[in-house]
Amino acid sequence: MPQKAKSKVASLREKAGLTQVQLAVLVGVTPNTIQNWEKDNGLDQLERYLKLAEVFGCQVSDLVEYVSVSEEEPKSKGFSLQELRELRERWGTAITSEPTEPQPEKDSHRKVKKK
Repeated sequence: MPQKAKSKVASLREKAGLTQVQLAVLVGVTPNTIQNWEKDNGLDQLERYLKLAEVFGCQVSDLVEYVSVSEEEPKSKGFSLQELRELRERWGTAITSEPTEPQPEKDSHRKVKKK
């Protein structure tokens, strides 16, 4: 019987005691992106990476190499993988405190109406 991929992001986030906003801040995306990931949007791309790892006989994390960047290059949004690992070590397996920075980028197309 064929199988369909289903996202586990929501259950893992809840198990970690995080809100969508907290996870968004940690990863460096908008809360809307987290909502999409929890609704299975974007799983096709992830499945391609899983297939690549299977073909090469490696872990998905082995498909990425981190190189030094010059100070002129913009820093990626969110925490680095190393920073997230350090946070997890410091706080235990679940990251339950809301970090204060960096903040996710605001949706530029949303306008706030002033009263």
